[in-house]
Amino acid sequence: MEQKNELLITNKSELADKVKEAQQEIGEFFGQAMGNFFNNMATQSQYKNVAIFVDYDNVYWTLMNNYQHNPDHDDPEKNLFEKLWAKYGVDNVRTFKAYADFDRIETELTSLQKKRVQIRHVYSRGKDDKSKKNSSDIELCIDAIESTYKDEKISCYVIVTADSDMIPLLSRLMYKGKRVELYYVPDGVSKYIDITTYAHYSQNLLELLNVEIKRYNIQDYIIPALEFIQQWWNHNKEKDDRFLGAGWLVEKFEKIFSLPSTYASKLLDELQIQDYVHQVNKKFKGEMKPSLALTEKGEKYLSVAMTEVAASSD
Repeated sequence: MEQKNELLITNKSELADKVKEAQQEIGEFFGQAMGNFFNNMATQSQYKNVAIFVDYDNVYWTLMNNYQHNPDHDDPEKNLFEKLWAKYGVDNVRTFKAYADFDRIETELTSLQKKRVQIRHVYSRGKDDKSKKNSSDIELCIDAIESTYKDEKISCYVIVTADSDMIPLLSRLMYKGKRVELYYVPDGVSKYIDITTYAHYSQNLLELLNVEIKRYNIQDYIIPALEFIQQWWNHNKEKDDRFLGAGWLVEKFEKIFSLPSTYASKLLDELQIQDYVHQVNKKFKGEMKPSLALTEKGEKYLSVAMTEVAASSD
């Protein structure tokens, strides 16, 4: 009888423990569920008033020069503006601005306007396109900070950039209690500062825009480049209205070899490092202008290469 009572007590004790464990599990489940619910509600609330600021000058040139990728791509899956609208929604975005010197960028303004993008044209100064200093990033920062005072309802700031100079802005917005989301191009930001630590959420633009990353071997273009320079001199040596400048040559490398600007510049640098080309004076409209030409070493290298190609084709 005593053994039977002890067994009964033991069973009750085990049952009580199981009930307690079940209660704890149910409590944890509902606690987690409620926590997720309120977190989702908070996140949705933050996305009700979104402001998007695009440092278009830096983003455009970084993507074009390194990957030949136009941010306003024909394919919606590769288009910056289409992707951002798809994520944040037309009902939530209160302002969507793109900053650039649009006189220099090969972008159709009508295309951006149809996408409901507010264009902020910022004149850049400098003696030529390559050396112009653009202040669009400064204008962007001023407008973003001003908006925190003019429209305090904006809860989420989306910054799109390829420039580490945006870090002070990102930091200031976070101090003001705003949610900050960052889209960036790694090639354009500092390798010594992790810009992603200054945002609640960040994403690489190369991934967002499905950018095709090609690998270029500069050595593959050495001979064709030397051949082009030689042909240019054969056709223009006696003409006094033309000279072969570095900027023009880099642009020709881009078009002829379908190279991004960055790699076209690297190709010319490699030709000079290897002492295949150098500067000579060429008569141009009564004056002498520095002009790139093949060195003796470059001519010899090209001659040997062309002989080998001819021999292999026989």
